[in-house]
Amino acid sequence: MSSFVSRGAVLASARLLNQALALLSPLLLVRLLDIVDYGRYRQFMALAILITSLGGFALAANLTYLLARSPERAAADVTKTCALMFVVALVSALVVVLGRHWLVPAEIADSWRLLALYVFMFLNLEVVVPYWLAQRRSVEVMQYTLLVTAWRLATLLGAALYFHELEMIFVVIVCAETLKNLAIYLWLRRRGLLVFRWQHEVMREHVRLVAPLGLGSILNKANDFGRVVVGSVMGPVPLALYTTAAYQVPLVNIVQTSLSDVIFPDMVQRARRNPAEGLLLWKRAQMMVAAVIIPAWLLLSYFAEPLIRILFTAQYVSAAPYFQVFMLMMVRQCFQFSTLLRAVEDNASFATSNAVALAINAALTIALMPHYGLWGPTLGLVVGQYWTGWYLARRVMTRYHVPLAEIYQWRKFFMSLLASVVALAGLHVTLDWLRDIPGGVAVSLAVFAAIYVAAARFILREEYGYVLRAFTRRRAAT
Repeated sequence: MSSFVSRGAVLASARLLNQALALLSPLLLVRLLDIVDYGRYRQFMALAILITSLGGFALAANLTYLLARSPERAAADVTKTCALMFVVALVSALVVVLGRHWLVPAEIADSWRLLALYVFMFLNLEVVVPYWLAQRRSVEVMQYTLLVTAWRLATLLGAALYFHELEMIFVVIVCAETLKNLAIYLWLRRRGLLVFRWQHEVMREHVRLVAPLGLGSILNKANDFGRVVVGSVMGPVPLALYTTAAYQVPLVNIVQTSLSDVIFPDMVQRARRNPAEGLLLWKRAQMMVAAVIIPAWLLLSYFAEPLIRILFTAQYVSAAPYFQVFMLMMVRQCFQFSTLLRAVEDNASFATSNAVALAINAALTIALMPHYGLWGPTLGLVVGQYWTGWYLARRVMTRYHVPLAEIYQWRKFFMSLLASVVALAGLHVTLDWLRDIPGGVAVSLAVFAAIYVAAARFILREEYGYVLRAFTRRRAAT
């Protein structure tokens, strides 16, 4: 397990740095653009993110599974995935072109061509990360993701500084995606991973496996329709506030998906022998994720208003209550039951759960938004995602033939929650006592960390050993 922790730590570090770089764009753009232009930029990106998320069809996730299961046919699987990506990219771009009068907000209506091109370029050739994840090469994933994020950030901010015109910013980010795709194409051809040879059986298997997973991914991503609805119905300023609230800061997906992505290839191989082995590995990994997410959730919720004031300026402080509700999504991320089901080829449950979640989300948004504004899409997304957690937990119990008590390390989870609450109480008392003293916040955070680490040392004794051995191994290797 410590080897998984070591590789997961590398991947998590990469994604933390990646997110830190990505967060620079809104932090700097809110200072380079006025709130209306920034809202228009968020309209463009919100629609692009929604369409690319839907159009991605979980092809990258399916490729990780196929490469972990059958590494000897990597070239065939990568080639067929690239072919499918081209098809979904073309369809997604056509959706923008044909549906521009209904999809594209009036404020950016003249930019629909650039939006279609951006969607097409963004969705193509996204196979590098799943290829390296299946090969358990976290360092290469770190290097690649940081390089891509730095490239996107540099081109975006360079365009904003040089042109000071929103339309030219859109042109530059489209060109940046095009050049990135050209570099990936040359890399794949040089390694022999992209071959122009048709294999009907391989393609048929790809479609069979990815169809339910892709449908579930579409329904899952469609749950984020709130950004588009807010931008279209309420305008750019409410969208800027909603986007700020929904950032959820890095730890939500970073820590969770990093360790999950690292262990998933091994879960696939173990599940083929005995599903119980994969379940045991998943439970250990999830508890380590929870040990990080729970204290982070409490801290971010407690400091929501000053964080937003510092990071996004005082104009965005009214987003704080929505930000705190979105933080509940962090707790939901402690229970990624879909990974367990994917390991045993149960992708249909993922699709079913997200279909119901989408209905819940839409119902709450429609019912609450006219009278309560941003609370509609906020509560709709959170409630819907908690439903998926409950449903997928039931499916895991059925597929793995285990009771509720055995699908998670519940005692450790609640003890970690209690330790975090006690640590937060210590932070609050210390901060109240040192409120007028410089460095009081730093001292209070140190008190929080000391209390939680001391408690976690005993509550999570086994997990502590994994982390310590992983750290020792990496230091010795260095």
